[in-house]
Parts: sequence; structure tokens; C-alpha cells
Amino acid sequence: MKAYMKWVPCLALLLVVLAGCASGNGIKLKYALISTDSPCAGEVVVFKFEDKRAKTVLGKTRDNQQITTLSDVADWVGWALFDELENAGCKPKYRATAIMPGDDPVVTGEILALELNQTGVTTYKGRIELRLKVTRGGEIVHLEKYSSEVEDVVVPGYSTESDILAEALRGVMFEAIPAIAAVTSGS
Repeated sequence: MKAYMKWVPCLALLLVVLAGCASGNGIKLKYALISTDSPCAGEVVVFKFEDKRAKTVLGKTRDNQQITTLSDVADWVGWALFDELENAGCKPKYRATAIMPGDDPVVTGEILALELNQTGVTTYKGRIELRLKVTRGGEIVHLEKYSSEVEDVVVPGYSTESDILAEALRGVMFEAIPAIAAVTSGS
């Protein structure tokens, strides 16, 4: 009985370590701003995006393990857009449930695809595709599909899989922010 009791703490520790490893393929999405030369003026409403992806799993590792996200994809894209518009000089407001009628432009969209797959020992490929819509006074003033793909190396302690998806989203923002700024400033 005493020999058995010595192994219980070790077994419990092993189970905790294995449980941590099992959830290792779930990534938390993050985003860092880019700089665009597109000044944005005025108020704009960012309305919560819709996640319209056909599959919610991001992709697979080389050993066929699923890669998932621990974050809400629609919130990730919407708040990244909000931050970019604010950084460009707009006065954005974020709405998740209702839009107040008015003349402020409203930006919303749909995430059509978000993928992350391991392509080499330390290499991953990320891809995002989304449709952005800008309306003003109930009329569509801009509607376009954007996509971006990034393949890069993940170096432990320096970069993560989430960095690849953030870079792909920055590729979309690099094209979308100037288009949104142009229609929000009336030019």
C-alpha cells in the first residue's frame, strides 16, 4: 500500500503534463497594428463580423493533429479593424448587437476562411479570406473580398503560429484600410 501511495503524486503530475500537451494545438489569436499612409477622418461604426467559415478547425500539424483557435475569430477581425481605423485617425465605435440609424459609415463583414497548416518541421502557412462591406445611409458604398496568405517559420521563444495568422490579417488590412478611409472621408 505504501509503495502505491508514493506513485500517486507522480501519476497526478504526469496527467497534468499530458493534459497540457493535449491542448497545445489550440492557439490564441492576436494582432499588432500596421502603418498605412491612408488618413481617415470622421466617425465610423465597426459592426461585429460574422464567422461564415465552412470549417472551424484551422488546419493540421504534420502529424495530422488538428489546429484550433482559442479565440473568437469574428471578434479578432472586428477589433483588429477597429484598432487600424483608430490608428489611421478615424473615430471608430464598435457595435455587437444593434446599429443606430445615422449617416456614419458602417463597416462589417464575413470571415470566409481562416486556415493554418504546418508545412515543414517549423514552417506554417496561414490564410485568411473575408468580405468587407461599408454602408452609408443604408446604401453599400464599398463591397470587396480580400485574402492574404503567409508562410513563415515559427521559432520557439521568438515567434508563434498566431504571428503567422496576424501577418495574414495585416495583409488584408493593408489593402482594406485605404479603401475604407477613402469612402469614409467622402473621396
